[in-house]
Amino acid sequence: MRSPSPVGAAGAPGRWPVVGHAPALIARRLEFLSSLPSVGQVVEVRLGPIPAYVVTDPAVAHQLLVPGDRDYDRGRLMTKASAWFGDSLLTSYGTAHQQQRRSLRSAFTNEQVASHVDHVRDSTTALVESWTADEVLAVDEQMKDLALTNTAQSLFSTDLTAANLESLRLHMPALFKSVLFRTILPSGLERMPTVGNFRFKKAMRSLDGVVGTIISARRARGEDAHGDLLGSLLAAQDDHGHGLSGRQVRDHVMTMLVAGSESTAAVLSWALYEIFRNPDIARRVREELATVLAGRAPAAADVSSLTYLNNVVSETLRRYPVPFIMRRTLKPVRLGEVELPAGAEIVYSPHLLHHDPRWFPQPRRFDPDRWSPTGHGAATKGCYLPFGAGAHVCIGKKMALVGLTTTLAVICSHWRLEPVAGQRIREVATGTVHPNRMPMIPRRPAADAREQTG
Repeated sequence: MRSPSPVGAAGAPGRWPVVGHAPALIARRLEFLSSLPSVGQVVEVRLGPIPAYVVTDPAVAHQLLVPGDRDYDRGRLMTKASAWFGDSLLTSYGTAHQQQRRSLRSAFTNEQVASHVDHVRDSTTALVESWTADEVLAVDEQMKDLALTNTAQSLFSTDLTAANLESLRLHMPALFKSVLFRTILPSGLERMPTVGNFRFKKAMRSLDGVVGTIISARRARGEDAHGDLLGSLLAAQDDHGHGLSGRQVRDHVMTMLVAGSESTAAVLSWALYEIFRNPDIARRVREELATVLAGRAPAAADVSSLTYLNNVVSETLRRYPVPFIMRRTLKPVRLGEVELPAGAEIVYSPHLLHHDPRWFPQPRRFDPDRWSPTGHGAATKGCYLPFGAGAHVCIGKKMALVGLTTTLAVICSHWRLEPVAGQRIREVATGTVHPNRMPMIPRRPAADAREQTG
């Protein structure tokens, strides 16, 4: 029996035969999403022949994520991503998700967060000490390597070899990009003998091999080595006192690798870009670092005192969030003024919500003072969702935030990064919004004072 049609959802313009709105979602994703609030609170788009309903209002987004999360599973995006993430926090829902979160609490304690800060500080210090003044850096590539190194070290500690890290570096971007395209395009294309599908399968085999080898070696030694995240996963227990299976450990490791590297790299790149193309922001960051740190390296206890730098991080997460996330109805629901049947695909877009001028005036302007006590910030519930909300809010939120602030503190204490003149930096939206390139020139910080007095 056919499900009833939705009631009250306006259709987005520009639908193509067969492929629906896929061309707009591929070619101009951010602009297309940002145009939808003028259509309605809940707008129907087509992912190929499949209808999906985009939430454009913060109150409706809050309704979707917080009190009503028991009425939804993770949707088409995570169904496609399960080929990579398996049965992890990103793909599970309901009771299974709640049990997983309880099992993984030991991986995100204050002690683990402090250990992560130590890894981040030390690896970032090693990176910036390798830079040479006045030589152009591909900052986006540097941040990709740094974020992946930091995440892998927090996961695997001394089990991580140079060969393993190189394999992760080589294959993870292909997987991350492919999941989004598999969501937007019609089902079945992932089974066709294309170059992209061959690359996806090759990358999956390689990463599964690396992660599986490390997990097997750790299990064979029978130790909770070095108090890293993998050790916490191997020691985790469910509500019945049972440990995680080998497959469950693998799925959580793959999820943490992606969540802790691809998105982190993009945020770091954009934060550095915004800090150093705005002289006043750069000055305020450096003044705060000089006051709080007084020349020493940052520790976990310092992060909360770096108020302005934390505001920079919050504004970067607002200005450059993920394009969209999905849910699927488990039963008929009402969202705002729209009634949806069971099995309906729903999209909420942090980018759309974060760039709506009703909630964030001049949304394309980078303004850390939005997040000061006298600023307006996320004054409307549901308009700011860099880590989601409700039952599925990112379990690693605190670790991610302190890692971002620590990395920026180390870099900004050592260098001033000058954007290369004439280079157009574009936003490229895949699973994250990352720069097409980010060439910058490191200058010694002492130059700031000379320029201000010159």
